[in-house]
Amino acid sequence: MACLFTLGGGLPVAARADSRPDPAEVRAEAECPVDEPSEGVALRPGAEGLTHAVEPREPGPEEIARMSADLRRRLEESGGMRRVPATGEIMVPLWVHVIKDGALGLSDAGVKRQVDTLNAAYGGRLGGVDTGVRFVLTGITHTLNKDWFRDPLGNEAAIKTKLRVGGAETLNLYIAQLGELVLGYATYPYWYQGEPQLDGVVIDWRSVPGGPLRNFDKGFTAVHEIGHWLGLLHTFENGCATPGDAVDDTPPEAYPTTGCPPGKDTCTEPGEDPVHNFMDYAQDRCMTNFTAGQAVRMRQMWDLYRRPTVPAV
Repeated sequence: MACLFTLGGGLPVAARADSRPDPAEVRAEAECPVDEPSEGVALRPGAEGLTHAVEPREPGPEEIARMSADLRRRLEESGGMRRVPATGEIMVPLWVHVIKDGALGLSDAGVKRQVDTLNAAYGGRLGGVDTGVRFVLTGITHTLNKDWFRDPLGNEAAIKTKLRVGGAETLNLYIAQLGELVLGYATYPYWYQGEPQLDGVVIDWRSVPGGPLRNFDKGFTAVHEIGHWLGLLHTFENGCATPGDAVDDTPPEAYPTTGCPPGKDTCTEPGEDPVHNFMDYAQDRCMTNFTAGQAVRMRQMWDLYRRPTVPAV
């Protein structure tokens, strides 16, 4: 747990002057040496310099196949695309659970910056489409617990049993400090029926807008993980093989993006890799968009798994 610095950089003494967090949000800790990848280089998983670990709870191929089959079944039983509303906004109730170790952790001002970033990203204001998804900050809880703060994954059941609010439609966002090479992780809509008490998203407090994680300080870790909570897979899912990430307008991608390359094309199928998509692994400065196909998938998942007025199939 000594070196918690994620994705190509250590924890700097201070954030950049143009996005400085509140003083209460940052306490400098000793830096640990981390080998950084060359700027703009996309590396294969396992290659020297790869700076993003597999997310905890990441589903394997068999689980993804089960998730996809269940989605197809539900779409067929519900009339297919009739379940995808053409207009209107999806209003997601959001509870944020801030876990701290003394003064170390996120402030309420940092929470509000993160919520603003979520709505900008999902609203298409940073690039790409307006997905129609909106996040309504319903409440913030504060918990002082050193063990929970330092090891949210190891204490996941206790944390979520104590703090979780609402049903499948309510996004519970837990903010603490994660370990080596991990910025965050999420549950998927398909899992809610089997493990409702574990539903939600966990992120590192240092990844919020203006946070001290170099290259990951724009709040896009939460954008990415909430994409999983809404049913999106990584753009590099299945590599170049069909069905990829199950979204037609995200070209296939053989392996995740590292850094912020001007472009990369790792599959023979048409289209360059979606290096600017929020569901890749690029640095925050490289991420700008969701696609129309991803917006459709999120709406399908919401209607079939999370909308509170729709009974389970």
